[in-house]
Parts: sequence; structure tokens; C-alpha cells
Amino acid sequence: MIKALLRRNLKAHYRLVLGFTLVLLMYFMVILNMYDPVNPGIMGELAAFKLPPSLLAAFGFDLEATELAGFLGGYFYGMLMIAFPMVLYIMLGNKLVARLVERGTMAAVLAAPVTRAQAALTQAAFLLACVFLQVAAITLAGLAASQWLFPGLMDIPAFLRLNLGALALHLLMSGISFFFSCLFSDTGRSLALGAGLPVFFLLTQMLSKTGARADVLKYLTPYTLFDPMALVKGADALLPALGLLLPGLALYALGILVFNRKDLPL
Repeated sequence: MIKALLRRNLKAHYRLVLGFTLVLLMYFMVILNMYDPVNPGIMGELAAFKLPPSLLAAFGFDLEATELAGFLGGYFYGMLMIAFPMVLYIMLGNKLVARLVERGTMAAVLAAPVTRAQAALTQAAFLLACVFLQVAAITLAGLAASQWLFPGLMDIPAFLRLNLGALALHLLMSGISFFFSCLFSDTGRSLALGAGLPVFFLLTQMLSKTGARADVLKYLTPYTLFDPMALVKGADALLPALGLLLPGLALYALGILVFNRKDLPL
């Protein structure tokens, strides 16, 4: 990896990464504080009173969970934990490669005695670090805050399974954005597919939950492999995580390979 390029990434993007992470933590704490151990179903009753079941299902809300991990799985991991970080990874994936090539900054990087593979690997490492940072922040904050607010009520293995699944999903979505950023030399085409595919997958997942007729759509999106409520209830977390993790890492590797071999407008 290239230390100077890593430092440049930190200087250019730390506000963006920190801002998204803090906002995500804020949402997590708000939802955690909504949990009522005396009447854990009150949130579901209020939501069902105000909104139709199909809309609640589309946004990943599970109204039946009463334990703390299930409450978080239904109200935070069902939508916020997958959609909000996705926006960050789309922005970063595009900025780290395609935008540098389009603006000519990559020419200055490659003018130094470094290889294209080193440059692409450095950008991939930075994006992967951002993915791990967000999930680690939520995991550690969740364990600490739940122990402080609701001692002994958090099912720690279930919570860790939730975050393992979320990490694998984030690696896949960020891998999609990174691959297309490496494939294209302009931000327009990079965003068209690097953002278009993750958004399409998310919307398809939402539609698949609106009713029996739309259930077949779940086979068109990798989001189906991340089922928060199943993970809370003890479902195997390893196989779905591998189904998301391996394609995600493959996309990172393919992105580096493509960038190393393609013609660049330098």
C-alpha cells in the first residue's frame, strides 16, 4: 500500500466517514432508548396503529419481537443499518478511484514509483477499513449502552450474529461500488452501476416483503441473505455471511485486477 495515498484519503474523507458514523450511532441510541422492558410490544402496537402492515414490512420493521436484540433487529437492522451505510460506501467507492482518474489526480499518484495494483490496493484497504469501522462502532456502542441502560437483557450472541451479518452485507455493497469505480474512468458511469445496483437490490428487497405475490422478488437481491430476525432467533449466521462476504471480497479483487490492466486516460 501507499502511505502517502492513505494519508490523503484520511485528510480528504475523515469528515465524511466520521459524520456518517456519528449519525448512525445517534439513530442506534435513539432506537435503543425507545425499548421498554416493561411493555416491549408498545412500539409495535403504535406502529401498527399508524401504518399499514405492508409498509412496515417493506421497511424491515418486525412488530412481534419483544426481547432487546430482536427489538434492535426489527427497528434498526431491518433498514437503517443497511441503507444508511450503503450511501457512504457508494460515495466513497466512487471518490476513491473513478473520481481521481476523472480529475487527473491518479496521474500524479502513478507518476511516483508505485504500481497501479498498489494504488488500487491502497484504496480498497481504505474502503474496507471504513466498513469495519462503522460495524465495530455500532457493535461496541451497542454492547456498552445496552449493558448500561438494560443490564442483563441483551442477548450478546444474537447481537454479534446481527453485526456479523451486517458486516458481510456491507462488504458486498461496498465491493460493488469499488469494482465499478475501478472499471470506469468517469464518475457518471461509476455511479450509474456502483450506486444503481445496490439501490436496485434494496428496493427489490423492500418490494419482496409487501405481500405473497411479490415474494418471488427475494431471489433477485442479495439482501435476502441478511435476515435480522432469523439471526436473532438463532439461525446459522455463517453460511449467509459467507454468501455475502465471498462475492464482496471477489469484487474488491476484481476491481484491483481491472484497474491494473485497463487503459487509463492519464
